[in-house]
Amino acid sequence: MIRRTLLLAALGLAVVACEGAKGPAGAPGRDGTNGQDGQDGSNGTSCTVTDNHDGTHTITCTDGTSVTVSNGATGGNVAISDFHGAAFMKSSGEYATGKFDVKVAITGATAAADGTLTVNFTAATPGAGGQPVPGIAAITADVAKLVPGTATERASRFVPYITRIETATAGDWPNPAGTTAVQGNTEGNGALTDHGDGSYTYVFATNLAAATTEGAPVGYQRNLLHRVSVMIGGHDGPTGEATFDFVPDGSAITTTRNIVQTAACKACHGEEFHGHGGNRLSVENCATCHVPGTADANGGQSLDLAVMIHKIHAGGELASLPGADGKIWDDPSTAADESADNGEYAIWGYRNTKHEWWKAEFPAVLANCQKCHTGTGAQVDNWKTNPTRQACGSCHDTVDFATGANHAGGAQADDSGCATCHGATTGWAPIVPAHDWTTKDPRNVPEFDAELSLSAPANGKYYVAGEAPVVTLVLKDKATGTPIDHNLVTGAALGCLPTGCPAPTSATTFANTAFFVSGPRATRNPVLTSTARAKIEVAAPASWDLSGGAALALKVDNGRDVTMYNQTGGDFVASGTISVTVPASAFANPAAATPAELAAGLNAIPAFSRRAIAYVEAGRFGIRSRNLGRLYAIQLDPSAVTAAVFAGDTALKLPGGYYPSNTLAFNAAPGAANDRKVTRAAGSITYQLDPVDDLTPGTYVASVEISRLGRVSETNYRTPTVAKVAFQVKTAAVEKPIASNCNSCHQSADGRGFVLDFSRHNKIFSDDAVDQCGACHDYQPGSATGAWLGGHPISKRVHAVHFGSSLFTPLATVAYSNGDPVAGRNWDITFPQDVRNCQACHPDGTSSGTWAARPNRLACGGCHDGDAAKAHMALQTLDPTPANPWSGDEQESCQACH
Repeated sequence: MIRRTLLLAALGLAVVACEGAKGPAGAPGRDGTNGQDGQDGSNGTSCTVTDNHDGTHTITCTDGTSVTVSNGATGGNVAISDFHGAAFMKSSGEYATGKFDVKVAITGATAAADGTLTVNFTAATPGAGGQPVPGIAAITADVAKLVPGTATERASRFVPYITRIETATAGDWPNPAGTTAVQGNTEGNGALTDHGDGSYTYVFATNLAAATTEGAPVGYQRNLLHRVSVMIGGHDGPTGEATFDFVPDGSAITTTRNIVQTAACKACHGEEFHGHGGNRLSVENCATCHVPGTADANGGQSLDLAVMIHKIHAGGELASLPGADGKIWDDPSTAADESADNGEYAIWGYRNTKHEWWKAEFPAVLANCQKCHTGTGAQVDNWKTNPTRQACGSCHDTVDFATGANHAGGAQADDSGCATCHGATTGWAPIVPAHDWTTKDPRNVPEFDAELSLSAPANGKYYVAGEAPVVTLVLKDKATGTPIDHNLVTGAALGCLPTGCPAPTSATTFANTAFFVSGPRATRNPVLTSTARAKIEVAAPASWDLSGGAALALKVDNGRDVTMYNQTGGDFVASGTISVTVPASAFANPAAATPAELAAGLNAIPAFSRRAIAYVEAGRFGIRSRNLGRLYAIQLDPSAVTAAVFAGDTALKLPGGYYPSNTLAFNAAPGAANDRKVTRAAGSITYQLDPVDDLTPGTYVASVEISRLGRVSETNYRTPTVAKVAFQVKTAAVEKPIASNCNSCHQSADGRGFVLDFSRHNKIFSDDAVDQCGACHDYQPGSATGAWLGGHPISKRVHAVHFGSSLFTPLATVAYSNGDPVAGRNWDITFPQDVRNCQACHPDGTSSGTWAARPNRLACGGCHDGDAAKAHMALQTLDPTPANPWSGDEQESCQACH
């Protein structure tokens, strides 16, 4: 047994000892054959889905398996209002992460003789029936006293009890390190008591009797008005603010300082108007910190509200900024750098961030003090009744009152002499006339007052098919109010200079007499006038020889078909490509076919009359489109009538003119065309409009721009007289304009507004400005390719101008014919609030609301002009002729998602 074991062990050792090294790997073998398919599995068991009503669903199956999943987000459309508008602004950004508005009201304040200041206030949700908001754990607050003005320092001023000293460090700013400046401040370290019902009490840590500034006592004067402010939140949680005026000794308030009200700021800056972290929400509060004597340590500029706000809003119009050449912007077409000699107005704010406003464009006329100085404030008229060096010198900032430089009145050591020369309407240089830009420059004073009226519709409310309104214009001399002789003739422009205007060539020779009719308000196209017609005309002979046949082929509105809705017998498509033959029976003698016979014969053929009208007017025969397509056009194709009547003219015809204006004056030049719809008489001019049959129901506008002296150049002109009148077609319901709030930024409460381009078209930015601007800035392209001429569509142009500083390609997107009237500016204009708040210009109630309901390439492309956005709009538009993107054959799909 032992022997056998040893032998096996020896054999094992021998095997190990004889094994050699491994050889290289062999080549892979061939793939084996596929195995047979397995048997089908059995059907799974059924499952049920249960809504847990907590944002989850549970899936349970009969085999015992179960899983709970969270609900997915609902797919679907991306509405415009999901990313634009007031509601979006109040639900996005900081509002999406916990910030919410509260209405704060200070119910009382007391300041004891020992200087202890106590404030009681409430916080509630906004709106009627607001609910109390308890649980506010922290606030900030400030307090200031109002020191009345004196004979030498005419302006009253708030003096804050809480201040700080700002010390400049070394950096890229004018003042050296160590420069100090006093600034108003707030506190939040007092005792706040939450009463649990939305009411609170705050006891200031600052003792009024002990308050100091730069070591000197502020001075607790209990007989003066005091203003206390409470500020809550800003970036998150409940956010609100309130101010309260009182006199600590309990006496009545007799002196106040309410010059500009918050409502005036919000008119342009919107509901999101705020400063310093988002909880300073009113001018009344700003005024208690931004007071005379406060400054920016880095740059040395005054932080006094009157000085700072005037300078910020003056922006590039500050007299000190342009330098000797008078130009702010560097003109890229010149070798010189026009901005090299610019001055600077800058303030270094939070964390030494530089803020400058030389690009700012005040949206009203800078001389229009009442744009901001309006409302019911007790001192709202201070701008004209209480002049001071600080307030007036902030705009007129090249005046040096210490030396008298640039001031006709010489040096002024204090304010005591201001009102002597500068009364409201009296003195050597009265304030009101000096700021009345509407009368100062004779170039900007229209020569006439214009009255436009229309013949009354039969039903007294609106015009219906078969009616053709007559527009009447009466011009009155602006100085005398006397009607002029309306037998006007055209003449050369003479212009007008700031120093005066030349005598007119004659009382009835006018350089410009433009008349427009456009509508409806939703789409704004030229209508009812000679220029609005897409037509082909010839002088009508006695007859034509049509014995060989009266076939006519043509395309209307670029051949685009139109669906005719609600017609007798049901809806149908009216083709834009027409081929018809007038039967021989339509003519007494086809060899001598008369214009009247041919017109009647064509109009009797439905395939023709659904899209076109043949007519004989004032010795001319014509065919015009009924303008039912998107692009108004007519084009004859080769045919018997084309050859015999129109001498083979197959050119595309569009509504006439670079702009869709009609001349009211008689043009006496040899061979000149005159509008046959115009009738001139001594007392008035009348214009016979076309029948309204083909117009869609809505509100339409007739307008005029008339100037006798006219425009020679940008600086040599007399601004035109303008007038407009709206009228109703096929409905009594007045159509709301798409936009209706221009006056909120561009006009003062007294109705005096910013005028765009006095020298050309006197566009007054009033509440209904779009009714006038839309006459030229319509939606009809001006060429066969669909390219825009003259005034580009109003929606894209206005959006682009207001969003200018953020556009990718501002010159191309604004598409102004001269690039930008201000060379080098490149439309660098910033909207004074979040541009996504579409309701700033399209307010609820007074405008149509279509900003949210009718997205389209033109309107949206005015802001969204990046390559990706343009590609998206192109991809979502069915366009059989992509080389001509505005030719009228496009189908936009915007509303499918938006």
